[in-house]
Amino acid sequence: MKRLLIILIIPAIAFLGSCKRNNNVEPDTVKTMNNLIVPPDFDWKTTQTLEVEVVLPTKGDIQPLLITNRDGSVKYFRGFPDDGSRTVRTKITIPDYIIDLRFIYNGTNGPNIAYIGGSTVTYNFNNTLKSTNDDDCDLSGYITYSKGGWGQKAAGNNVGQLRDDHFDQVYPGDFVVGSGYTLTFNATGDVENFLPDGGSPAALGQSYINPDGKGKNKLGNNMADQITAARLNRDYNAAGYLGTNTAGVPLGELVFIGGPFANTTVNDFLTQAEAALGGGDMQGLSASEWASAAETIIDSFHEGVNGDVLTCPTDPEEDDPYIEVSSDCLSNEVVFTISNTGDGDMTSAYDYTVTKNNVEIAAGEYELDVNQNLELIYTGLTTDEFIIVVETPRGEDQQETITGCGDPEPPINPPTEQFDGTLAYEDLWPGKGDYDFNDLVIDYTFDISKDNQENVESIEATFAIKAYGASLHNGFAFTLPNVDPSDIVSVTGYDIASSSVFNIASNGVESGQSKATIVVFDDVRRVMPQTTGGIGVNTQEEYDFIQPVTMTININFVEDAVTYNDLDIGTFNPFIIVNSVIDGSPGIRGLEIHLPYYEPSDLMDDSYFGTQDDASQPSIGKYFVTENNLPWAINIADDFDWVIEFQDITGAYLHFGEWAESGGNNYADWYKDFSGYRTNSLIYSVPSGK
Repeated sequence: MKRLLIILIIPAIAFLGSCKRNNNVEPDTVKTMNNLIVPPDFDWKTTQTLEVEVVLPTKGDIQPLLITNRDGSVKYFRGFPDDGSRTVRTKITIPDYIIDLRFIYNGTNGPNIAYIGGSTVTYNFNNTLKSTNDDDCDLSGYITYSKGGWGQKAAGNNVGQLRDDHFDQVYPGDFVVGSGYTLTFNATGDVENFLPDGGSPAALGQSYINPDGKGKNKLGNNMADQITAARLNRDYNAAGYLGTNTAGVPLGELVFIGGPFANTTVNDFLTQAEAALGGGDMQGLSASEWASAAETIIDSFHEGVNGDVLTCPTDPEEDDPYIEVSSDCLSNEVVFTISNTGDGDMTSAYDYTVTKNNVEIAAGEYELDVNQNLELIYTGLTTDEFIIVVETPRGEDQQETITGCGDPEPPINPPTEQFDGTLAYEDLWPGKGDYDFNDLVIDYTFDISKDNQENVESIEATFAIKAYGASLHNGFAFTLPNVDPSDIVSVTGYDIASSSVFNIASNGVESGQSKATIVVFDDVRRVMPQTTGGIGVNTQEEYDFIQPVTMTININFVEDAVTYNDLDIGTFNPFIIVNSVIDGSPGIRGLEIHLPYYEPSDLMDDSYFGTQDDASQPSIGKYFVTENNLPWAINIADDFDWVIEFQDITGAYLHFGEWAESGGNNYADWYKDFSGYRTNSLIYSVPSGK
């Protein structure tokens, strides 16, 4: 709580805001939170929860399925079918900016990639398309830009200036997108007015001339604006104004790596995509999948960084296979990949062997067409050494060695799933705060152990208190909304001193709750004492940094009581309890602050709803938002660098406002540390080495 000090520093805030410049965003275009026009149904989530259904290969013993991001660096799921079939059905919650998933299964060709279209993703290993992953090609010099970049007002050397400088050369007539129904842009300023448009993806139902993407009558079609931005990247590259590849291969001639458009060139994809947009053949794909595929082109070489989305086409005049071997660590899993990156198919099978600590654990044969991979998965610890030896068509053996994967020693309940992020709160509900979202900043990580039938055995939940800019004494708790309190055997690791405010049952959950609710701590100022001056801890850089406090909660479940799919960890409901301690004495329990649209616990005092600035309507499931749909808390899907005291988050994170006003369709990665995304002077800087 910071009411008194805000009056004293407002002039300094205004002065700093007026002086700050950024190459990509004009200062006068950054709105404050109170000036945002947010869609009334926007839920403020930075994550997406997906229903995933994967049909495993029909032959062989059932192996664990891995679901990762495109490059395999982040694992979202490892598990088995939970019904005895060969189909894995599960829920996963991932960052909202992720547009495709990779599926890894022992002994299958890959990478097996599917685009995310809506909230359901399906994949069938028995209908695998030939993948493309030709590493023997020159991918230097390519550059692509986002739809938000193409929609910038021209300034300095930004993308808007590039668009303006060469629009008439790239498009001597009008810029037309679509086939059948079309979008027609007469001038560069019309593109600026359209991008980014956002909204729900859909095929066009009519043609538009200079459609509006930023005003009250905006088109609101995410399929249209993604394909438009993909066209701009392709067209400006083809005209010689965007990126220069040393081998002379235009962006439009590169081909997709994996997914429904594997081996399809950018040029051919855009022809098909514009036909689909204009009301033509959707080829069995949803509008969301078309939009996601177009977005992969936009992201393929974002600001010059290769996103492993596109690669070179094969050379039809060459027919020589070439084998490469690589390895990756995914938690306790080692993934070996054998790739044919040459220009021809293999005509016979060759051998491979795998050893673990010098003991052979696998042997087999492989025969790969051009651009196919074979992926092999093994489980191990940091002390294990894995070696694969691969016989190649050139009469040589390739060897790959990897160590250091997994845990240093076998845990009692090895974690098989992980879910993490950062929570940031304002604590003056039901009154508005200053929207710096630093009254409590807390990282969370859930390590979830389960058996081979997908039953949850235990959860190790780790919470790191990073900062708090509040003078109030607040507690922190979370609810597992799909778990009954009786499904839990024990909870340990919480820190509660005020037993008169919090009544904890014998199994460690809070009493009086119909859903399993766990209080992590009752007073942040007690568990992380303020030892410096200022308002709180680690929100004002003129005071010493205090090392974050980490707490670990261990939750043991009743055997076979909750499956991982039922747990649906992405729905966990974290909240703070305000004024749990008042003037050194036990305070109150009923004042909770949750994420927007998340239900309060059974012990919430409902009389607060609808008072001051709160516009909650429990009868329709609307909670913890203002009349203008502004929140008191946000859950960030990745690491989050929090804002310093009294600074509106929109000034620190320059695309936060556009993300909110687009209903989450634009700049879903607003919290990333990319060029033009943030004002570093308004973000707390953790001292080096801390």
